[in-house]
Amino acid sequence: MNARLIKETRALLPVFACTLPLIVVPSLIWPSEGFGYFALGVACVLMAGSTFGTEFQHRTISLLLSQPIPRSAIWREKMIILGAGMVTSLAVLVVCLVVSPPGNGHQDWVVLALIPLCAFCGTPFWTLQMRQGLGGMVAAVGFPSAVMAVCALVNEQLGINNEAALVTAIITFLLIYCAVVGWLGYAKFKQLEAVDMPSRELSLPGGLEAILVAPLTRVSSRFRGPVATLLKKEFRLQQISFLLAGVFVLIALGGFCLTKSHREVAAGTVGGDLFLYALILPLIAGAISVAEERGWGMAEWQLTLPPSTRTQWSAKMAVTLTTSLVLGLLLPAVVFMLADPLFNRPGSGTSFPPAFAILCWILGQLVLTSVAVYTASFAKNTLQAILAALVILAAGGGLVWFAIYSTQYIAFAPVQWMGQPRVDKWLILPVLSIALISALCLFQWLAWSNFPRYGLRITRLIGQFAVTLLVVWLIAWFFFSALIFLNGGF
Repeated sequence: MNARLIKETRALLPVFACTLPLIVVPSLIWPSEGFGYFALGVACVLMAGSTFGTEFQHRTISLLLSQPIPRSAIWREKMIILGAGMVTSLAVLVVCLVVSPPGNGHQDWVVLALIPLCAFCGTPFWTLQMRQGLGGMVAAVGFPSAVMAVCALVNEQLGINNEAALVTAIITFLLIYCAVVGWLGYAKFKQLEAVDMPSRELSLPGGLEAILVAPLTRVSSRFRGPVATLLKKEFRLQQISFLLAGVFVLIALGGFCLTKSHREVAAGTVGGDLFLYALILPLIAGAISVAEERGWGMAEWQLTLPPSTRTQWSAKMAVTLTTSLVLGLLLPAVVFMLADPLFNRPGSGTSFPPAFAILCWILGQLVLTSVAVYTASFAKNTLQAILAALVILAAGGGLVWFAIYSTQYIAFAPVQWMGQPRVDKWLILPVLSIALISALCLFQWLAWSNFPRYGLRITRLIGQFAVTLLVVWLIAWFFFSALIFLNGGF
């Protein structure tokens, strides 16, 4: 095999290996719920963003472009490896769908083809345009979504109630989009000029950063001291989280404005906005708190500062967890409360949840963020940390699913968990709180143990991963066993 093809394969292989469980596990556990399509989209976008994003992150783009090789050959080799990874991922999902057939029709197979095609054509262009992997991934997801939203709005505005016509229009415009951005990406790469300078993987544009950060800098300059400086540094790391929150609010406001004229489109816009934002923000907030500094090569230097390692970690976790709770949980909850009376019938408002339910939501948010913090404690950049967090979450979800069924046989209690459980919700919430606290302590302890160490051995990481999965399965098993016991199942 060509040496350059081997190099591209090695660069993409870790991403492919990590995204494969994201496709297999949801497709086998929830085959009829569409999670497999979502997992395929995530996998394709991650692989496509990594193809050029890692070159910018590792500052090897100048070396790539300075080789005495035609850029068309470099582009072709990168796209061949990327296409092979996407086709393999698509084949794996098809096999999973065949093994557990969800009764999909022809339209679903069209969606299966369009997901990797949009990622294959669009993500490289947006990555080269923004010169960062994660920014290109976000744009690669946003623009096809905008194309589908515009098609739906125009279709409803014209009063066309033919679903087949709408699907045909969406497919046509997405194919045009793929052709345009595919050609633009190739043209951009042919004319790309590399600037060899440190690059943040997640950063605001210069002009926007000057507008948003300058006022906060003037206010924060009044607070001095080692701890205050650490807190300001951590909040500056989280600026992309605040930008993401602003985009989330703007999209939600756009959905609210469409409520009267386009109620279904508005509900889909706000619901999708809530789902994606609630999933992405805690992972980004947790990953950038540690992985960004490791990517810059500044983590070791910061440990030589006068504040102790424990003080630095405490400041980092205080800012990270607070940002995740306020922006990732409280803000979506406020938007949901505002959207509920707009989309529901009068008098059918959602009741306020009990205290234990609120506690479980808070603990779940902290666990999700702590998983990203843990993966960032050994990852080399933010993208790797988010990817590893998704793998752990997918594996943990599979273990919880396995614990649901294994509990019935090990505990000799034939409870129909997947049907209509006989367990009172007042028993579930306290036990669930204990389980979440246990998981939170586990991931925080692992992240803290890795924080002052560099060059972690692979054997240590494999051992931590195995221990993590074992403890998660034990927590889930004892959780369901406790519910059976409290419900009189033994």
